[in-house]
Amino acid sequence: MPLLIEKIFLWLMIYSFFGWVYESILCSITSGSLVNRGFLNGPICPVYGFGALVVILAFWWEPDIRVWNLFFSSMVLTCTLEYLTSWAMEKLFHARWWDYSQYRFNINGRVCLLGAVAFGAFSVLLIKVVHPRVSAFVDGFSPAAITAASAALFLTGAADCMVTVRHILALNGRLAEIQAAIDAYRAQSRQRAEALGQRLQARLEESVAASGLEELRERLEERFEESVHNSRRVQALLELRSFQDRRLLRAFPHLSSTRYGDALKKLRERIEQRRS
Repeated sequence: MPLLIEKIFLWLMIYSFFGWVYESILCSITSGSLVNRGFLNGPICPVYGFGALVVILAFWWEPDIRVWNLFFSSMVLTCTLEYLTSWAMEKLFHARWWDYSQYRFNINGRVCLLGAVAFGAFSVLLIKVVHPRVSAFVDGFSPAAITAASAALFLTGAADCMVTVRHILALNGRLAEIQAAIDAYRAQSRQRAEALGQRLQARLEESVAASGLEELRERLEERFEESVHNSRRVQALLELRSFQDRRLLRAFPHLSSTRYGDALKKLRERIEQRRS
């Protein structure tokens, strides 16, 4: 039994690597530059590995399953996994890592029909063509080699996961400080705008004063960099150079924070300025 578990773990890692290759090539083509796609630093996308594993464990034991049954069943399984993964990562890290809202027939931006069709097609290819060869490849190694490879990959993956999670938690701490400064400046700007708006109302028509007040608020909120709230501490947090910051923002161009959206936008702008 332990050997079977080790083999299944190796399948997981192999398909996580295949998923990373697919995602990295796709994102590199669309962005016009090389992208190390994935939540982790290493060359794996675990959501693809777990997706492949779910399909294998569900259908590998039914070699005569019809293609269309496999296609549609796999669509449901993999999209459910992707939806739950997106939801869990948002709750854990207060961020949306991918968003399909721009695609037609999406569910809360977490999954979409185009992705479902792709996953269904990949699943058919996986069961009918790829996995028999991958399984035979793994079976070709000795039990000792399988155990050693499983242990090495598990330790490497666990270390990578710890480093990545630690960085994201630290990043959220930085963003929280930056967001607090932005929120304080906005509150002050609103007070100033309202005070000036009251003066405008005494001189202008109410509709004109209201439109002028809204424009004034927008202009004041855009001048955060010139305010005392943009302290040396905030500037230092924005200027802090981190390989992980750059990699994550390039790997997930649609990454958005559910708590610190303005702060993440400022950090993204600062990184883009340094790149240009």
